[in-house]
Amino acid sequence: MIEITLNQIQQELISQEDAKNWFLSFPTEDQQEILQRLSYITLQAGAREEDVCLAITKSKLRETYTPCVLLSKGRLKEQMAKLLKLPSSESIKTFFLLISLLAIADARRYDKYCQDGCSHWWHRDLSDRKVVDEIRCEFEQSILV
Repeated sequence: MIEITLNQIQQELISQEDAKNWFLSFPTEDQQEILQRLSYITLQAGAREEDVCLAITKSKLRETYTPCVLLSKGRLKEQMAKLLKLPSSESIKTFFLLISLLAIADARRYDKYCQDGCSHWWHRDLSDRKVVDEIRCEFEQSILV
């Protein structure tokens, strides 16, 4: 389940180097699918236009890189759609920018709604292998139902 790994990366449970190697281990078309999923969950997490500048800083990307320029233009949902159409040479930059944006949005959501507990699987202890295995099992059972 790719979403588990994406959340482990945004929670910094996986190093940037390992995250980079993980993402680049996929063929281009699978990288595109990962970026689509990442874009979707980032928007679902409540990413805002005002988060973009902080996400660029957090990602350690240059603000002149194409993905950064696009997201900085406002109309976040429209710009994210454009990110997904960039050439594959921009994919790793897009990946780290969206991971940073997800981290910012999810931290805000957690602080606002989940500090005292929630049922979001991604707010469970994803550093614990047993917890991750339980989440995978729960996900597989929900697909079979």
